[in-house]
Amino acid sequence: MIPNRKPKPIKVKPAQTQESRIARSGPIVRPGTRASQAVRIEQRPITPVKREEAAKPPQVYSVPPKWKGETCYIIGGGPSLIGIDWNRLAGRKTIAINKAFLSYPNADMLYWTDSRFYSWHKSEIDTFGGEKYTLRWNQQHKGDIKLLTKGVRFGLETRRDTLAHGNNSGYAAINLAYHTGVKRIILLGYDMGNQGGKSHFHEGYPTRPTSDDVYEKQFIPGFKILSDLLKQQGVEVWNACQSSRLTVFPKMSLERALSFS
Repeated sequence: MIPNRKPKPIKVKPAQTQESRIARSGPIVRPGTRASQAVRIEQRPITPVKREEAAKPPQVYSVPPKWKGETCYIIGGGPSLIGIDWNRLAGRKTIAINKAFLSYPNADMLYWTDSRFYSWHKSEIDTFGGEKYTLRWNQQHKGDIKLLTKGVRFGLETRRDTLAHGNNSGYAAINLAYHTGVKRIILLGYDMGNQGGKSHFHEGYPTRPTSDDVYEKQFIPGFKILSDLLKQQGVEVWNACQSSRLTVFPKMSLERALSFS
């Protein structure tokens, strides 16, 4: 007898479906189809895009006391300066605030706080021959613009790289003048309010003029502490606008103010 043998199991390969073939070998792509074009696009090498490094802000500048013991005139923008003879400022130490430098381009220094001001007058500022100071850096700044640190809101910063800002450029400019070592500061065009429907001695800025309410509630109150601290430092400040709403500094006529050497 032939012994009984167990039949060997027959291995049946599962039928290959289109899905299984795709899983092993990738999608079936027929030449000339959109899919084939897409595959060729994906296989193209990707060239990395080189990006320029972002400009870095300059080092904070320290203001030297180069006007030690002298008188400094700060030119604001108030309407009381309408009709002034700018030639009378020739030879004097001067700091122009914002757009005042366009009327008196011979100013020794230009100061602004609002970063928009540089955008509005970039070409004129870049060609201005005096020193340029601000608290806010802009990537478009040229290398001769000196950056200072924003200090306390109200008060007097004694660190030469820092300014108390007072919410307005006129306040910060006084602190800047202090750093130069002057003994006397004359304020021109510090009207601190609108007069006769005019906000400035020039045509103003492409924004709504500062309201009298803002002057009264946000700007003027902070000058009291600045005035007291300057007195303690032996620096006298005179306001050459008789109609100014800023009363913490003694007032004098513009004619007398221009008599100082």
